[in-house]
Amino acid sequence: MALDIDTIALTCLVLLGVGYVAVLGLLPFRRYAPAAKETLPILHAEAVIVIAAVGAVWVGGWVLTLCLIALTLRIGFEAAFVALARRGARLRVVLPAGAALAAAVLLGATQPLEALIWPSLAALALCGLLVWLRIPNPISYLGVSLLLAAFPGIPLMIFVAAGNQDLGVWLLAAFFLVETFDSYALLGGKLFGRTKAFPLLSPRKTVEGLAAGAVMLMLTAALVGKLLFDAPVPASAGLALCVGVLAVAGDLAASRLKRLSGIKDYPPVIRNQGGLLDITDAWIAAGAGLAVFAVLSGLA
Repeated sequence: MALDIDTIALTCLVLLGVGYVAVLGLLPFRRYAPAAKETLPILHAEAVIVIAAVGAVWVGGWVLTLCLIALTLRIGFEAAFVALARRGARLRVVLPAGAALAAAVLLGATQPLEALIWPSLAALALCGLLVWLRIPNPISYLGVSLLLAAFPGIPLMIFVAAGNQDLGVWLLAAFFLVETFDSYALLGGKLFGRTKAFPLLSPRKTVEGLAAGAVMLMLTAALVGKLLFDAPVPASAGLALCVGVLAVAGDLAASRLKRLSGIKDYPPVIRNQGGLLDITDAWIAAGAGLAVFAVLSGLA
C-alpha cells in the first residue's frame, strides 16, 4: 500500500472539481436547484479548506510544521473556550487552558509516534469510559479536562505527531476520504434527507445523507483504491468505510462538547464553516486513526 502524495493531492483537487460539476449540474433542475444554491456557498468555503490543507501537506517541511502549530493553538483555544463556557470562564482563563492543551499536544508530538500509540489509546479508552460512566460530572473542571483529553487532545496529538514524522501522505489520504464522505453526505442529505441520525448531537445529519456518503465513499475508494493505496478493491472499500466511521465519531465528539456547554458553534474562522475545530474535527479523528493503522500495520 504505497501512497504517492502527488497523486493524492491531485485527486483531492479533482474531487473538488467534481463537486462543483455535480452542484452546478443540478441548478437547471427546478426540483434540485434550491438545494444546489444552498450548497454552493458551502462548497466555496470547502474549496478554501481543500486548497489550504492539500497545499500544506504537499509542500511539507517547515510550512506543514507551522500550519500544525497554528492548527493546534487555534483548536486548543476553541476547545477550551467552549468547554469552559458553562463555568463562566473569561478570556484570561480560556487562553491559558487552550495554551496548556496545545503545549501538551506539541510536546507529545516531539516523541516517536510508535511510542505514543499504545499509551494514547489506553488513555483515550480510559477518558471515554469515565465520560460514558459520567464520572465525574461532565461540567466539572475534571470532567471538562477528560472531555478535552478524549477529544480533541489525544487524537490531535497523534495527528500532529504523524505530520511531523513524515506521515503527511496518510493525513492527506484521510483528508481525501473525509472530504469525499462529507461532500456526498451533505448533498445526499440535502436531496433525500428525512430521518435524523443524531437529533441531539448533530440535528443536520440524516440517515439518508450518511448512507449516501458511505456508499459513495466506498465506491470512490473501490474506483481509485488501486491507484491511491495499491490495494485490492475490498480492502480499499473497507478501509475507507472505517475512515468514514472515525470521521463521524470525531464530528459527534466535537458536537457533544458544544452541547454540554450550551454553545451552538465554535468561534468562527470561515464563513459558512464555523470554527477551525468545526472544520477539522472529522479529519483529526480520521487522520489519527489512519496514521495509527499505517504504523501498526507496518505500511508507514
